[in-house]
Parts: sequence; C-alpha cells; structure tokens
Amino acid sequence: MSVRRGLLLAGSLWELVRFFLVLLIFASVLQGTSGAGAWVYPWLPVVASGSLLIAAGGGMLSLFPERYAPLIALLRLGQALSVFSLILLAVSGALRIAAGSEVLGVGKRTITGGAVLVGVFLLDLLFLAVLIGWRPEEPKIPAASPGNRLPEYDETEVRDFH
Repeated sequence: MSVRRGLLLAGSLWELVRFFLVLLIFASVLQGTSGAGAWVYPWLPVVASGSLLIAAGGGMLSLFPERYAPLIALLRLGQALSVFSLILLAVSGALRIAAGSEVLGVGKRTITGGAVLVGVFLLDLLFLAVLIGWRPEEPKIPAASPGNRLPEYDETEVRDFH
C-alpha cells in the first residue's frame, strides 16, 4: 500500500474515532443541561451519521482506489462541511459550554472539551488536505513489444460480404 493510500485509510479511521468523540462531548454537554433526558441519546447518531459515510467512503477509496475513484468529490464535500460546521460552532459561541467541560482527567491533569475540539479541528483540516491532494492513480499500461502488435487495418478493408 502506498503512503497516500495509507494516509487516506488513517483519515478514514480518524473519522470513525471522531464520530464517537464528538458524540461523547455532545452527550456530556447535554447531560449538564436541564430537561435533556435519556431520550436524546438515540438521536445523536442520526445527527452525526454523515461522519460515518466519510469514514466508509475513505476506507473504500483507500482499499480499492480504481473502483471508487468517483467518490473523491463527495468525500471532499463531506469533509469540508465537517470543518465548516466546527468553524460555525466556534463563531456562534456555541462551543463555550463544551470547551469548559472536563473530558478526561489523569491525576492533576485534565483534558477539557476545548482542547479536544481544537485537536478535532486540526485533524479534520489534515484529512481535508489529504482528500484535496488525492489524485487518481494512472493505470499501468504494458509496453507493446514489436512481436505483439496487431496488424493495422484501414476502414476500407472491412466489407459486408453477405
């Protein structure tokens, strides 16, 4: 497997991790608000299922590049929408609640939602760069040897002899 196909596969796996990571942060934010009960959690995968499509499409493209080459435009669009949605959340101020929440604590050190979301944004940009830089591989055409050449015909040599 080439390096670029490996990067695409890593980006696809990142999208799968991103799906669960963003759901975890969103669920923790919703848990802190009043009125958000257990009925909310089944709806979360419905909201973020587009990320799963990007993960599946990237995996298919990295494993079978010739067959799924037309998917690249759709993957670029989906990843650009993911990046744009994070920018929109940051500009609107909706990330302030998630940025202050503690996601993981080890000893005296804690990882906040803001640090996780910055990491998500940077990795999303990196995967978008890989998708934008993706070019389909050119098929390898075997060199024609002089002994394997077919005779050339003119169109006047083909006739209907019925």
